[in-house]
Order: sequence, then structure tokens, then C-alpha cells
Amino acid sequence: MVAWWLRAVSLFNVLVVIAWVGWAWPRSAWLAIGGVVLFMVAGRLWLGLQFWIMQTFKKRLGMPHATQDAVLKAWNAETQESMHQFAWQIPWREWEVPDHVPTDAQGQRGVVLVHGWMCNRAVWTQTMRYLRAQNIPYIAVSLPMLLHGIETARPVVDAAVRRLHQATGVAPLLVGHSMGGLVLRDWLREQSADSGLVPHAAITIGTPHHGSPLALCVMGPNVKQMRPDSDWLNQLRSDEARSDSAFSRVRWHCVYADCDNVVFPESTSQLAHAEQHLLAGYAHVQMLNAPELWSLIRAQAKGSLFAPNSGSARSSS
Repeated sequence: MVAWWLRAVSLFNVLVVIAWVGWAWPRSAWLAIGGVVLFMVAGRLWLGLQFWIMQTFKKRLGMPHATQDAVLKAWNAETQESMHQFAWQIPWREWEVPDHVPTDAQGQRGVVLVHGWMCNRAVWTQTMRYLRAQNIPYIAVSLPMLLHGIETARPVVDAAVRRLHQATGVAPLLVGHSMGGLVLRDWLREQSADSGLVPHAAITIGTPHHGSPLALCVMGPNVKQMRPDSDWLNQLRSDEARSDSAFSRVRWHCVYADCDNVVFPESTSQLAHAEQHLLAGYAHVQMLNAPELWSLIRAQAKGSLFAPNSGSARSSS
């Protein structure tokens, strides 16, 4: 669904450029070229605005913030990564790397990868290649949602978890990027605490666990759910506080960045009693290519299958 939407956007952009050049060139070649250049840098400028909002928000509230040099480097890296993802990978290469569920997967812990807002499974392309090279079973889902509530994703996540559990005999590691982390929490609140599907651990990456101020600038049912102090987030926390909640049975790992241009401040990406992992200098989508993230996923997937499901959490950076 998202792939087709982004393909339509790409086609529309091409038609706009062609129409502009056709109109402007007879009047002035410089006018035509200038319009094309402005159109090409529009995405970079939009991302730059996000970084400026992030820095301004933190400074005005007296919060710690990254250096200007770090933010500029993150802006440049995020621009390149976003262009690659949203203009190529997500619209055109959704199934370039297939799921990896080998016939000899029994006894191994697999990984379920859940993408974020306006993405699909292609955003995990590098992660999937890494997991395949390590022979770690995985399923990367594409959620059937565009302008839908987060709860719409439950059946897809449930099917992926059950498929990996059946193939391996072990509850899989759950990994969610951005909104994907909330999708995982939403799925978990439907599970009983003693369910064999409840994983030992889950990793969230740049997830707005407590909402993000940037969500106030965008419309849509799922975006509204990700706003700070939304009714949906408050209900989710209330459900997770129940004594029979599966949420407390999971060892959570929260990966966050000090240059995250979408989900900020850093505290909104962190859950209480979770292990915290800082990716210094990384932006929102760029985090998915961090070697430290891949190492964390591998460690949790290859860890002891008999580790306890509860215990004290620690912080790391």
C-alpha cells in the first residue's frame, strides 16, 4: 500500500518537473533550471526544518542537545538515507530481500522486524542482509496501513510471530522502528502473560513511547495516536500496568539517538525499566544502519534461550 502511494508521488513529482520546465524554459532557461534545483533540494530543506525544530525545542526547554556539527552531519546523512529509502527502496524494492526461515531453524530464536510510519519492509534491507549472512531466521512484515490506526497491524504481526514460532519452536525477538515499536506494544497487550508467543526480549528504535511533538504537525489516525499524552498512549500504558500484562514479561531494549529529527526529546524513546542504548550522532532513519544496532540484535537473537523473562534492567550508551 505504501509502496504504491510512494510510486504515485514519484510519478507526480516527475510530471511536475516536466510541466515546470515546459512552461519556464521559453521564458528563461535560468528560471527553468532554478526551479528544478529548488525542487530537488526541497526534501533536504524539509529535513533541515525537522532538525531545526528538534534543536530549538530542546534548547528552549533547557534540555541537553547535540552539537551543531553533529546535527549538520546527521542532517546530511539522513538526507542521503531518506532519498535512498523513500525514492528507491520502499516504493520499488519492497521484496528485494525475502524472509529467511530455513528448514533447519528449529531451536534458533528468530527475529520479527516491524517498520515505522510511511514505510514498508524494504526499510530493513541492510538489516535483513546482515541477519541472512548470520543465518538468523527473520520475517520482515509490511503493515497494511496508511491512514489507519496502529491496532490495524495486529493480525500481520501475530501471523509473523506464529510463523516463526512454529518454524523454530522459540518465541522470536521483536524489533520495531519508530511507530513499529508501538505496534509491538499494541500486539503484546492482546497476549496473555503466560502465552508461549511472548518473547524474551524486544528492541525498539526511535519509538515515540511517550509521543513526539512533531506528530502535532501531521494529520492522520495513527499520527494522532503518537502525539504526547494522546488518549491512545494513555490507554496503552493503563493496559500494560495490569498484573496479567505480557508487557512486564519482556526485557525491553530502547535504542535512541541524540540527533533523532522525528522522535524527540530522547526521553520519549525510553521506557522505564528498559535497557537504554544511545546512538550518538544518528538521525531517525539513519539509525537502522548503525553497526551497534546490528550487534544488539545479534546478541539478543543468539543469546541463551533459557534466560529469564524478567529481571532488573541496566542502561548503556
